[in-house]
Amino acid sequence: MLTVVGGVLALLCLGGAITGYVLYNRAAAPDRSTPDVAVVNYLQATLVSRDLNRAKLFSCNGGVPAVNEFAAQVAGREQELGVAFSINIENVVVSKTAVSDAVVTAVIRRSASIDGVHQSLADAWRFDVKDKEGWRVCAGNRVS
Repeated sequence: MLTVVGGVLALLCLGGAITGYVLYNRAAAPDRSTPDVAVVNYLQATLVSRDLNRAKLFSCNGGVPAVNEFAAQVAGREQELGVAFSINIENVVVSKTAVSDAVVTAVIRRSASIDGVHQSLADAWRFDVKDKEGWRVCAGNRVS
């Protein structure tokens, strides 16, 4: 009888541990479920939280050079003006070009209050996104 109870308890503990592991993995994994979600998460990691390690989770080759340059320009401008920009990602539109390829367009708006005057600049961007075990940003450039 004691052996049966011990066996049942061991199975319950093992089941609980596996369930906990699966739930933790789902909660901790980056959301790359759709092209637009991957782009927004990449931009937030790069431009808002400035966490390049997190941004790598949403990109093909460790980042998009044009976005990294833009982030450096924003940081330099913040330092020069002595303000912090608010970054918003707006008007995100997905165009699928193939089963595992998509193009995402978005507007990146940066706003700040400078000398008591609220100012805002917006740039349109285009991103090439590929499904590589989840959607990832592979290229991106400003659109003129």
